[in-house]
Formats: sequence, structure tokens, C-alpha cells
Amino acid sequence: MKKLLCTVALVGMVVAVPGSVQAQTVVGPMAGYHDDLEALGIGGFISVPVPALDPNLSIVPSFVFYFPDGGDALEVNGDVMYAFEVSEDTPVLPFAFAGLNIFRTKPDFTGASADTDVGLNLGGGVTFRAESLRPFAGAKFEIHDGTGFLIFGGVGFPLGG
Repeated sequence: MKKLLCTVALVGMVVAVPGSVQAQTVVGPMAGYHDDLEALGIGGFISVPVPALDPNLSIVPSFVFYFPDGGDALEVNGDVMYAFEVSEDTPVLPFAFAGLNIFRTKPDFTGASADTDVGLNLGGGVTFRAESLRPFAGAKFEIHDGTGFLIFGGVGFPLGG
């Protein structure tokens, strides 16, 4: 069921992007490890550039499902990412981001209620130069009712030409 929800959400994000923007848009899967949960997670993201504000600025919504012992967790993020300018021969492209985070945990046992926190994301990472893919890795702090640290990575697929 979770895999189906991930797929539907990722397809929904791609379809929601206007056709004129899709040529610059990057979409793909990601995975992460959350230290507070001590759990791995999988999810997806979409990166939509905002060249009207700055050619290095993008809006990046994402989601990750985590699988901790004794329950499950979901985070939904809305980040603004800035890609730093570097020389053409540099093998990695650094980025920084900040944004909002909604984090929901649900224990498996009967009668337990879900817990939802709203907070901030602060992080950064690198995108590796590759032919047609955009592999990346990074880390972030989540500042909400208890601070979490997350390492993540994934691969992006440019849409359009």
C-alpha cells in the first residue's frame, strides 16, 4: 500500500507541473536515514526551477515514508533550494536549502494515536555531474518538537528536452 501511495504522489506531482516548466524540471526517487527514528525511508521529489527570481533557485517538494520498529512515519517537505555556481570542470555542484516540514508518526499498537509535528528544514548537499541523470546526496536538520538529523540521497531524471 505504501509503495502505491508513493507512486501515486510522485505521478501527481509530475502531472501538476505546468507544461512550459517541465523542460527544466527534475523528478525522481530518494532514500534516507533518520537518526531520531533510527530508520530507513523511501520517497520522491520534484525540483521546479524559478528563473524569474534567480536562475539558481528551485522549489522542491518531497515526501519520505520511514519504517521504524513498532510503527511507521511520513514526512512531507516544501523546500527552497539554491544551487551554488561553480566552474564547469567541477565534478560536484553544491546546494543549500531551507523550508517547511510536516512529520507524522503512527505506532503499530491498537489504540495509539498519530503524532504530527510541523517544523523547519535546514540542509545542503551536492549533485554529481552525470550525462543524463542527476544523482545527489545531502544532509539536513529538522527543527520541530525535537530536532532530527537526516542523511539522504537519490537520483533525478530531467523532464522534457
